[in-house]
Amino acid sequence: MPLAMATTKLRQRTQLRLSVLPPAFPPPFMYQEHPFGGLPSWPPGSPDPVVDSLAELERVGVLGHGADGTVYKARHRRSGAELVVKSLRVRADGGAALREADVHLRVAAAAPDHPHVVRLHGVFPGNPASCSDQPLLRLVLEYVPGGSLGDVLRRCGRLPEDAIAGVARHVLCGLRHLHRLGIVHGDVKPSNLLVGRQGEVKIADFGASRHVPSAGGAHRLAGAEGTCAYMSPERLDPESFGAASPSGAADLSSDVWSLGVVLLECHMGRFPLVAVGERPEWAALVVTVCFGSAPEVPVTASSEFRGFVRRCLEKDWRRRATVDELLGHPFVAGVPPCCATTTTNEWLTNFDDELMTVERKEHT
Repeated sequence: MPLAMATTKLRQRTQLRLSVLPPAFPPPFMYQEHPFGGLPSWPPGSPDPVVDSLAELERVGVLGHGADGTVYKARHRRSGAELVVKSLRVRADGGAALREADVHLRVAAAAPDHPHVVRLHGVFPGNPASCSDQPLLRLVLEYVPGGSLGDVLRRCGRLPEDAIAGVARHVLCGLRHLHRLGIVHGDVKPSNLLVGRQGEVKIADFGASRHVPSAGGAHRLAGAEGTCAYMSPERLDPESFGAASPSGAADLSSDVWSLGVVLLECHMGRFPLVAVGERPEWAALVVTVCFGSAPEVPVTASSEFRGFVRRCLEKDWRRRATVDELLGHPFVAGVPPCCATTTTNEWLTNFDDELMTVERKEHT
Protein backbone atom coordinates (compact mmCIF):
# COMPACT_ATOMS: atom_id res chain seq x y z
CA MET A 1 0.00 0.00 0.00
CA PRO A 2 1.52 3.40 -0.98
CA LEU A 3 2.54 5.54 1.97
CA ALA A 4 0.15 8.39 1.08
CA MET A 5 -2.85 6.07 0.82
CA ALA A 6 -1.91 4.28 4.04
CA THR A 7 -1.52 7.58 5.86
CA THR A 8 -4.94 8.76 4.67
CA LYS A 9 -6.54 5.52 5.81
CA LEU A 10 -4.73 5.73 9.11
CA ARG A 11 -5.93 9.23 9.87
CA GLN A 12 -9.50 8.15 9.21
CA ARG A 13 -9.26 5.70 12.10
CA THR A 14 -10.25 8.07 14.90
CA GLN A 15 -9.61 5.53 17.65
CA LEU A 16 -5.87 5.82 17.01
CA ARG A 17 -5.95 9.60 17.64
CA LEU A 18 -2.79 10.14 15.61
CA SER A 19 -3.39 13.89 15.31
CA VAL A 20 -2.63 14.23 19.00
CA LEU A 21 -0.50 12.40 21.51
CA PRO A 22 -0.61 8.60 22.00
CA PRO A 23 -3.40 7.39 24.34
CA ALA A 24 -3.31 8.05 28.07
CA PHE A 25 -1.88 5.69 30.65
CA PRO A 26 -4.03 2.75 31.78
CA PRO A 27 -5.39 2.57 35.32
CA PRO A 28 -3.03 1.05 37.90
CA PHE A 29 -3.28 -2.65 38.67
CA MET A 30 -3.17 -4.67 41.86
CA TYR A 31 -1.80 -1.81 43.98
CA GLN A 32 -4.01 -2.77 46.86
CA GLU A 33 -1.80 -5.80 47.47
CA HIS A 34 1.24 -3.62 48.12
CA PRO A 35 0.09 -0.22 49.43
CA PHE A 36 2.87 2.35 49.46
CA GLY A 37 3.47 2.24 53.19
CA GLY A 38 3.27 -1.55 53.41
CA LEU A 39 5.86 -2.69 50.88
CA PRO A 40 8.24 -5.26 52.39
CA SER A 41 11.80 -3.98 52.50
CA TRP A 42 13.06 -7.18 50.94
CA PRO A 43 11.38 -10.23 49.37
CA PRO A 44 11.56 -13.62 51.09
CA GLY A 45 14.50 -15.65 49.84
CA SER A 46 16.37 -12.63 48.50
CA PRO A 47 19.87 -13.33 47.21
CA ASP A 48 22.82 -12.01 49.18
CA PRO A 49 23.36 -9.32 50.13
CA VAL A 50 20.02 -8.72 51.85
CA VAL A 51 19.70 -4.96 52.33
CA ASP A 52 17.77 -4.06 55.49
CA SER A 53 18.35 -0.31 55.29
CA LEU A 54 19.51 2.25 52.75
CA ALA A 55 22.07 3.32 55.36
CA GLU A 56 23.95 0.12 54.50
CA LEU A 57 24.67 1.53 51.04
CA GLU A 58 27.29 4.01 49.89
CA ARG A 59 26.42 5.94 46.75
CA VAL A 60 29.13 5.65 44.10
CA GLY A 61 27.72 7.61 41.17
CA VAL A 62 24.82 8.30 38.84
CA LEU A 63 24.08 5.74 36.12
CA GLY A 64 21.20 7.55 34.45
CA HIS A 65 18.10 9.71 34.64
CA GLY A 66 14.55 8.97 33.53
CA ALA A 67 11.18 10.66 33.45
CA ASP A 68 10.25 9.32 36.88
CA GLY A 69 13.57 9.29 38.71
CA THR A 70 17.29 8.59 38.87
CA VAL A 71 19.41 5.42 38.87
CA TYR A 72 22.49 5.30 41.08
CA LYS A 73 25.36 2.88 41.45
CA ALA A 74 25.96 1.97 45.10
CA ARG A 75 28.24 -0.22 47.22
CA HIS A 76 27.06 -2.40 50.08
CA ARG A 77 29.23 -1.30 53.01
CA ARG A 78 29.40 -4.67 54.74
CA SER A 79 29.98 -6.99 51.77
CA GLY A 80 31.44 -4.60 49.21
CA ALA A 81 28.91 -5.81 46.63
CA GLU A 82 28.03 -3.39 43.84
CA LEU A 83 24.31 -2.66 43.56
CA VAL A 84 21.91 -0.31 41.79
CA VAL A 85 19.47 2.01 43.56
CA LYS A 86 16.57 3.13 41.41
CA SER A 87 14.93 6.17 43.00
CA LEU A 88 11.43 6.70 41.59
CA ARG A 89 8.88 9.45 42.12
CA VAL A 90 5.45 8.06 43.00
CA ARG A 91 2.59 9.74 41.16
CA ALA A 92 -0.83 10.19 42.74
CA ASP A 93 -2.17 7.10 40.96
CA GLY A 94 0.87 5.00 41.86
CA GLY A 95 2.14 4.98 38.28
CA ALA A 96 5.23 3.19 37.07
CA ALA A 97 6.97 3.23 40.48
CA LEU A 98 4.48 1.03 42.33
CA ARG A 99 3.86 -1.07 39.24
CA GLU A 100 7.58 -1.81 38.97
CA ALA A 101 7.87 -2.63 42.68
CA ASP A 102 4.82 -4.88 42.48
CA VAL A 103 6.24 -6.87 39.54
CA HIS A 104 9.71 -7.14 41.11
CA LEU A 105 8.18 -8.52 44.30
CA ARG A 106 6.09 -11.06 42.37
CA VAL A 107 9.13 -12.23 40.43
CA ALA A 108 11.38 -12.36 43.48
CA ALA A 109 8.82 -14.31 45.48
CA ALA A 110 8.75 -17.00 42.77
CA ALA A 111 12.50 -17.11 41.98
CA PRO A 112 14.67 -14.53 43.76
CA ASP A 113 17.79 -15.48 41.81
CA HIS A 114 16.54 -16.14 38.27
CA PRO A 115 19.55 -15.98 35.91
CA HIS A 116 17.77 -13.93 33.23
CA VAL A 117 15.79 -11.40 35.25
CA VAL A 118 17.48 -8.61 37.19
CA ARG A 119 17.48 -9.49 40.90
CA LEU A 120 15.72 -7.45 43.56
CA HIS A 121 17.59 -6.83 46.84
CA GLY A 122 15.22 -4.42 48.59
CA VAL A 123 12.32 -1.98 48.33
CA PHE A 124 12.23 1.18 50.48
CA PRO A 125 9.69 4.03 50.63
CA GLY A 126 11.46 7.36 50.95
CA ASN A 127 10.61 10.85 52.15
CA PRO A 128 10.52 13.67 49.57
CA ALA A 129 13.05 16.47 49.85
CA SER A 130 10.27 18.97 50.54
CA CYS A 131 6.56 18.93 51.27
CA SER A 132 5.79 19.93 47.69
CA ASP A 133 7.73 17.02 46.18
CA GLN A 134 6.26 13.66 45.26
CA PRO A 135 6.97 10.70 47.55
CA LEU A 136 9.85 8.46 46.55
CA LEU A 137 10.25 4.72 46.20
CA ARG A 138 13.71 3.18 46.03
CA LEU A 139 14.40 -0.21 44.51
CA VAL A 140 17.73 -1.86 45.32
CA LEU A 141 18.65 -4.04 42.36
CA GLU A 142 21.42 -6.20 41.00
CA TYR A 143 24.24 -4.32 39.26
CA VAL A 144 24.97 -5.80 35.81
CA PRO A 145 28.42 -4.51 34.80
CA GLY A 146 28.22 -4.95 31.03
CA GLY A 147 25.62 -2.23 30.52
CA SER A 148 22.61 -2.67 28.25
CA LEU A 149 22.28 -4.40 24.91
CA GLY A 150 21.71 -0.91 23.53
CA ASP A 151 25.18 0.07 24.80
CA VAL A 152 26.64 -3.01 23.11
CA LEU A 153 24.99 -2.17 19.79
CA ARG A 154 26.15 1.45 19.91
CA ARG A 155 29.73 0.34 20.51
CA CYS A 156 29.90 -2.81 18.40
CA GLY A 157 27.27 -2.32 15.69
CA ARG A 158 25.90 -5.55 14.22
CA LEU A 159 26.24 -8.73 16.26
CA PRO A 160 27.20 -12.15 14.89
CA GLU A 161 24.39 -14.65 14.64
CA ASP A 162 25.60 -16.93 17.43
CA ALA A 163 25.68 -13.93 19.76
CA ILE A 164 22.14 -13.02 18.66
CA ALA A 165 21.06 -16.62 19.31
CA GLY A 166 22.43 -16.34 22.85
CA VAL A 167 20.60 -13.05 23.41
CA ALA A 168 17.40 -14.61 22.07
CA ARG A 169 17.60 -17.70 24.27
CA HIS A 170 18.36 -15.75 27.44
CA VAL A 171 15.56 -13.25 26.88
CA LEU A 172 13.16 -16.09 26.10
CA CYS A 173 14.12 -17.84 29.35
CA GLY A 174 13.43 -14.62 31.25
CA LEU A 175 10.13 -14.09 29.44
CA ARG A 176 9.07 -17.67 30.11
CA HIS A 177 9.53 -17.04 33.83
CA LEU A 178 7.55 -13.77 33.66
CA HIS A 179 4.77 -15.20 31.50
CA ARG A 180 4.30 -18.21 33.78
CA LEU A 181 3.68 -15.69 36.55
CA GLY A 182 1.14 -13.90 34.35
CA ILE A 183 3.41 -10.87 33.91
CA VAL A 184 3.66 -9.02 30.61
CA HIS A 185 6.92 -7.07 30.42
CA GLY A 186 5.49 -4.55 27.97
CA ASP A 187 8.74 -2.81 27.01
CA VAL A 188 11.26 -5.31 25.63
CA LYS A 189 13.95 -3.24 23.90
CA PRO A 190 17.78 -3.08 23.86
CA SER A 191 18.07 -0.56 26.70
CA ASN A 192 16.01 -2.84 28.99
CA LEU A 193 18.17 -5.91 28.37
CA LEU A 194 21.33 -5.92 30.49
CA VAL A 195 24.48 -7.84 29.57
CA GLY A 196 26.78 -9.44 32.14
CA ARG A 197 30.50 -9.97 31.75
CA GLN A 198 29.99 -13.62 30.74
CA GLY A 199 27.45 -12.72 28.06
CA GLU A 200 24.37 -13.50 30.14
CA VAL A 201 21.40 -11.31 29.33
CA LYS A 202 18.93 -10.17 31.99
CA ILE A 203 15.54 -8.50 31.59
CA ALA A 204 15.23 -5.21 33.48
CA ASP A 205 12.85 -2.27 33.97
CA PHE A 206 9.28 -3.27 34.81
CA GLY A 207 7.84 0.25 34.64
CA ALA A 208 5.55 -0.71 31.74
CA SER A 209 4.79 -4.23 33.01
CA ARG A 210 1.40 -5.49 34.06
CA HIS A 211 -0.12 -8.58 35.60
CA VAL A 212 -2.57 -10.59 33.49
CA PRO A 213 -5.11 -12.33 35.75
CA SER A 214 -5.68 -15.95 34.74
CA ALA A 215 -9.41 -15.33 34.35
CA GLY A 216 -9.18 -12.30 32.11
CA GLY A 217 -7.09 -9.53 30.61
CA ALA A 218 -5.03 -6.77 32.09
CA HIS A 219 -6.00 -3.10 32.05
CA ARG A 220 -4.84 -2.13 28.57
CA LEU A 221 -5.27 0.69 26.09
CA ALA A 222 -3.74 0.95 22.64
CA GLY A 223 -0.08 1.82 23.00
CA ALA A 224 -0.65 2.95 26.58
CA GLU A 225 2.71 2.05 28.10
CA GLY A 226 6.09 1.14 26.72
CA THR A 227 8.07 2.27 23.70
CA CYS A 228 6.03 2.60 20.51
CA ALA A 229 8.97 1.63 18.28
CA TYR A 230 8.83 -1.93 19.64
CA MET A 231 5.05 -2.28 19.95
CA SER A 232 3.18 -5.05 18.15
CA PRO A 233 0.32 -4.44 15.69
CA GLU A 234 -2.32 -5.45 18.24
CA ARG A 235 -0.99 -2.90 20.73
CA LEU A 236 -0.94 -0.10 18.15
CA ASP A 237 -4.35 -0.94 16.70
CA PRO A 238 -6.21 -3.46 18.92
CA GLU A 239 -9.48 -3.30 16.98
CA SER A 240 -8.00 -4.23 13.61
CA PHE A 241 -5.83 -7.01 15.01
CA GLY A 242 -8.33 -8.89 17.15
CA ALA A 243 -7.38 -7.51 20.55
CA ALA A 244 -10.09 -4.92 21.19
CA SER A 245 -11.27 -6.85 24.25
CA PRO A 246 -8.63 -7.34 26.96
CA SER A 247 -6.76 -10.54 26.19
CA GLY A 248 -4.00 -12.00 28.32
CA ALA A 249 -2.78 -14.14 25.41
CA ALA A 250 -2.49 -11.11 23.12
CA ASP A 251 -0.67 -9.12 25.80
CA LEU A 252 1.86 -11.91 26.39
CA SER A 253 2.37 -12.33 22.65
CA SER A 254 3.26 -8.65 22.32
CA ASP A 255 6.53 -9.35 24.17
CA VAL A 256 7.46 -11.86 21.46
CA TRP A 257 6.97 -9.25 18.71
CA SER A 258 9.19 -6.82 20.61
CA LEU A 259 11.90 -9.46 20.93
CA GLY A 260 11.74 -10.07 17.17
CA VAL A 261 12.33 -6.36 16.49
CA VAL A 262 15.26 -6.36 18.94
CA LEU A 263 16.91 -9.37 17.28
CA LEU A 264 16.47 -7.87 13.82
CA GLU A 265 18.08 -4.69 15.16
CA CYS A 266 21.02 -6.75 16.47
CA HIS A 267 21.49 -8.29 13.02
CA MET A 268 21.17 -5.05 11.02
CA GLY A 269 22.98 -2.77 13.46
CA ARG A 270 20.16 -0.19 13.36
CA PHE A 271 16.45 0.08 14.11
CA PRO A 272 14.92 -2.11 11.39
CA LEU A 273 11.36 -0.84 10.88
CA VAL A 274 12.13 2.52 9.26
CA ALA A 275 14.50 3.59 6.50
CA VAL A 276 18.09 4.56 7.29
CA GLY A 277 18.18 8.05 8.78
CA GLU A 278 14.47 8.15 9.64
CA ARG A 279 13.21 8.55 13.18
CA PRO A 280 10.69 5.96 14.47
CA GLU A 281 7.83 8.45 14.87
CA TRP A 282 4.45 7.22 16.14
CA ALA A 283 2.44 7.79 12.93
CA ALA A 284 5.10 6.36 10.63
CA LEU A 285 5.47 3.29 12.82
CA VAL A 286 1.74 2.59 12.82
CA VAL A 287 1.67 2.89 9.03
CA THR A 288 4.60 0.48 8.73
CA VAL A 289 3.58 -2.03 11.38
CA CYS A 290 -0.19 -2.05 10.90
CA PHE A 291 -0.59 -1.40 7.16
CA GLY A 292 2.72 -2.51 5.70
CA SER A 293 3.89 -6.02 4.92
CA ALA A 294 5.70 -8.12 7.48
CA PRO A 295 9.19 -6.77 8.32
CA GLU A 296 11.83 -8.01 5.91
CA VAL A 297 14.67 -10.18 7.20
CA PRO A 298 17.95 -9.66 5.27
CA VAL A 299 18.68 -12.41 2.75
CA THR A 300 22.24 -12.52 4.10
CA ALA A 301 20.93 -14.04 7.34
CA SER A 302 20.84 -17.79 7.86
CA SER A 303 17.64 -19.67 7.14
CA GLU A 304 17.36 -20.50 10.87
CA PHE A 305 17.53 -16.82 11.85
CA ARG A 306 15.09 -15.77 9.13
CA GLY A 307 12.62 -18.45 10.20
CA PHE A 308 12.95 -17.52 13.88
CA VAL A 309 12.39 -13.80 13.34
CA ARG A 310 9.44 -14.41 11.04
CA ARG A 311 7.80 -16.47 13.79
CA CYS A 312 8.31 -13.53 16.18
CA LEU A 313 7.06 -10.91 13.74
CA GLU A 314 3.86 -12.62 12.62
CA LYS A 315 1.36 -9.74 12.46
CA ASP A 316 -1.56 -11.89 13.66
CA TRP A 317 -0.83 -12.51 17.34
CA ARG A 318 -2.92 -15.70 17.25
CA ARG A 319 -0.46 -17.20 14.75
CA ARG A 320 2.68 -15.74 16.34
CA ALA A 321 4.97 -18.23 18.09
CA THR A 322 4.82 -18.49 21.87
CA VAL A 323 7.87 -18.26 24.09
CA ASP A 324 7.89 -22.03 24.66
CA GLU A 325 7.64 -22.71 20.92
CA LEU A 326 10.53 -20.37 20.20
CA LEU A 327 12.73 -22.04 22.83
CA GLY A 328 12.44 -25.23 20.74
CA HIS A 329 13.34 -23.48 17.49
CA PRO A 330 16.60 -24.66 15.80
CA PHE A 331 18.03 -21.12 15.93
CA VAL A 332 18.26 -21.18 19.74
CA ALA A 333 17.79 -24.84 20.69
CA GLY A 334 21.51 -25.64 20.63
CA VAL A 335 22.80 -22.47 22.30
CA PRO A 336 25.12 -23.33 25.22
CA PRO A 337 24.80 -21.55 28.60
CA CYS A 338 25.96 -17.91 28.75
CA CYS A 339 26.49 -17.62 24.99
CA ALA A 340 29.76 -19.55 25.42
CA THR A 341 30.89 -19.64 21.79
CA THR A 342 34.11 -18.36 20.22
CA THR A 343 32.49 -15.59 18.17
CA THR A 344 30.31 -14.46 21.04
CA ASN A 345 33.22 -14.32 23.47
CA GLU A 346 35.15 -12.27 20.91
CA TRP A 347 32.54 -9.51 20.58
CA LEU A 348 31.87 -9.57 24.30
CA THR A 349 35.58 -9.32 25.12
CA ASN A 350 35.98 -6.35 22.77
CA PHE A 351 33.01 -4.61 24.38
CA ASP A 352 34.26 -5.47 27.86
CA ASP A 353 37.70 -3.99 27.10
CA GLU A 354 36.06 -0.74 25.98
CA LEU A 355 33.83 -0.70 29.04
CA MET A 356 36.80 -1.11 31.40
CA THR A 357 38.58 1.76 29.62
CA VAL A 358 35.55 4.01 30.19
CA GLU A 359 35.32 2.95 33.86
CA ARG A 360 39.03 3.73 34.41
CA LYS A 361 38.54 7.22 32.92
CA GLU A 362 35.56 7.82 35.23
CA HIS A 363 37.71 7.06 38.30
CA THR A 364 40.68 9.22 37.27
